[in-house]
Amino acid sequence: MVEPSWVTGASPIDVLLVEDLSQQRLPARTLAAVLRQAGLRTRLINFASDQDISAVIRVAQSERPSLVVLSILFAHRLAEHLTLLAAMREAGVRAHFTMVGPLPSFAWAELLATCPALDSVLCGEAETSIVQLATGLEVPAHWQAVPGLACRFPTPRVNPLPKPLPNFYELPFSIRDDGIPAYLGYGFATVEASRGCYHTCTFCLPCAFHRATGVPYRLRHLTNLVDEIEVLYRRGVRLFLFDDEQFLPPGRARKERAAALSHELERRGLRIAFTIKCRADDVDAALFRQLREMGLLRVYIGIESGCQASLDLLGKGVTGQRNAEALALLEELDIVADFRSLLFHPWSTLETVQDEIVFLNRVAPYMSTCFSFREVEVYPGTPLVARLQAEGRGESGMGPLSYSLADPRVELLRRLSRFVFDPHGAYGDIQSLLTRAWYELLLQRRFQPERCEPTRAHELKAIAAGINAQSLRVWQEMLAFVSEGDIYDADQVNERACAWAGRIHALQKCYLCS
Repeated sequence: MVEPSWVTGASPIDVLLVEDLSQQRLPARTLAAVLRQAGLRTRLINFASDQDISAVIRVAQSERPSLVVLSILFAHRLAEHLTLLAAMREAGVRAHFTMVGPLPSFAWAELLATCPALDSVLCGEAETSIVQLATGLEVPAHWQAVPGLACRFPTPRVNPLPKPLPNFYELPFSIRDDGIPAYLGYGFATVEASRGCYHTCTFCLPCAFHRATGVPYRLRHLTNLVDEIEVLYRRGVRLFLFDDEQFLPPGRARKERAAALSHELERRGLRIAFTIKCRADDVDAALFRQLREMGLLRVYIGIESGCQASLDLLGKGVTGQRNAEALALLEELDIVADFRSLLFHPWSTLETVQDEIVFLNRVAPYMSTCFSFREVEVYPGTPLVARLQAEGRGESGMGPLSYSLADPRVELLRRLSRFVFDPHGAYGDIQSLLTRAWYELLLQRRFQPERCEPTRAHELKAIAAGINAQSLRVWQEMLAFVSEGDIYDADQVNERACAWAGRIHALQKCYLCS
């Protein structure tokens, strides 16, 4: 079989799309589908965190695209992407370089000022304007007039955003050129059942992005969704990761949606497993029992906090009591729950952090996974950044605004948290190992129940309980130290930090041996 030119590089392609799979987003793959539907030769390449920049450059040199698109969600690898653009330009790649995504849409001016290699930023929903950009590059007046496009000529400016897609489900299915990846022997795929969110959390960048487009929340037509699920199912996918900010629609519609999805999956003979994102106030016993029967394995639940002052600041619209009840109910239903605890934000105090630890102790009996200790990232375009800047705080930039905490004791506690519970260090390894163990069990339970060890779930819960108990003891000790100790004694701080981190490393070794 002769491979098409966008695979072999036998002739120049029109568009090279660079995605970052570590951000688990679909926009680049949907953009590639839109471009191909328009007859444009398009190649998609993943720029992995451990990948040599030169490998991407070689692809760009051999394919000779007219347009290179970088799809960006958050800022954690933004510097690497900007370095990639500069390196491609230095290597003689003459394409037009643009960026798309929520962060670029809000930080277009800073990006253009910082990266001379970047020609433009395509703001808003790029599916509506990417073809016009790709086909108009030969005439500057044409591409500079593309809706939502920000560029430097004649002076830095941005065009009005394109009209939002009224029916985004009419887009072609995302492309899967790299085949179907497998996890523990099961094919998996990320899919999109909705866009945006009908809530107004003050820190959420994706939701701020969709509000800016003019349509905060849209549901995908159910038949269209299951059509894509069926196509992927026939290619071997069994685990579907719904990457929606809010999988469940509001009010009574959520039960109707779940019932319709269940009926359609059963009618087509599609026995799947899936994960979703939701909030505590979505968790209803009857609804989630039905979702579990449909194949729901794991819920990434937007708890964020157990401190009411922080919940109100973050615009969550729920109480700490409701958060605790949701976790208890998911445990009762035997659905694994996972969430990030945002212990720190620009207005954190020792009292708010102490409230968070009290809450985590309260919900620890309901947890089958490790706690995740994080801090709020304040992104351009979100309501939280407006408040921070109104107070004259926060260093401006392309990514999350850097902020310090007013109380030096809380600031030290934040730095201790970063060091001791580093998500890229020993604690992150523990979380990853336990996540993998749970998926192995849950997938077996769904598709090969006869092979399940009856005691395995209890073992994993016991491991999680032990890790969480030890972690919370460390937190209590850190709180006591910053409250009563000499926080300016660098030797003592470093000694304590290393001791706490050592205990986490010991947990990692213990788990590896269990």
